[in-house]
Amino acid sequence: MRAAPLPYGAIWGTVRWPEGTDLPRDELRQRYRRADRMAGVLPIGRTEAGGPELAAVFWSLPRDGHADWLARPLADWREEAEALWPAIAPFVAQVEDHGQMTMARYAHGTLWRPWSEGVIHLGDAWHRTSPQLGQGANMALLDAHALCLALRAGPAEEAGRRMLNARRLHVLAYQGMSRLFTPQYQSDSRLLPWLRDRVLMPLSRVPPLPPVLGALVRGGVVPPLLAGLSDGRPGGAAVEPREPREA
Repeated sequence: MRAAPLPYGAIWGTVRWPEGTDLPRDELRQRYRRADRMAGVLPIGRTEAGGPELAAVFWSLPRDGHADWLARPLADWREEAEALWPAIAPFVAQVEDHGQMTMARYAHGTLWRPWSEGVIHLGDAWHRTSPQLGQGANMALLDAHALCLALRAGPAEEAGRRMLNARRLHVLAYQGMSRLFTPQYQSDSRLLPWLRDRVLMPLSRVPPLPPVLGALVRGGVVPPLLAGLSDGRPGGAAVEPREPREA
């Protein structure tokens, strides 16, 4: 895989869902300053029945900015996060040690031949992107579904190629959209976030764009599987194999 590192990543940590917050327990919420500052809270449920509700809290950082963050007093970081978004205060207040937050560095890259003898690559191991579209888990599940259908459709040794051909268009489309949208949310640009807030956001509320954007975040803007594997019936017509392109 030839992966292109992205200039921004984020630190992530898990905390208890605090009492008294007005943030919804079923929605991701984020707050931005241009595209170089971002804080977010993601409800993640419970790790065990009857256990406490949890949240993932995250903070955007430049790719090489983790060491500087580690050198800062946590109180300074919490103050900065609260100034950006007061609602995040009861979440970041639970971060009492730098080790509670893990740095994630993002990249765009594609493994053009996602199989070898005895090995099939799915999800980020095949096609990594920025998480801005929120499709990482969905894409991996679609890959697994395509692989199951490919195994039903013919010899196992050809399943990787059939899976690739079935998923090729969807993977390329979403990686392209990720490359397009990511700089609007994580970059040093001042123009792109201005266009995001002043042009794209108002347009997103004008019909028929709301259902189109809904399809975007559901992963349905383009067909997740090309014809031939979509019905899943054993013995169904398989997509004609094509040689994978080299990056």
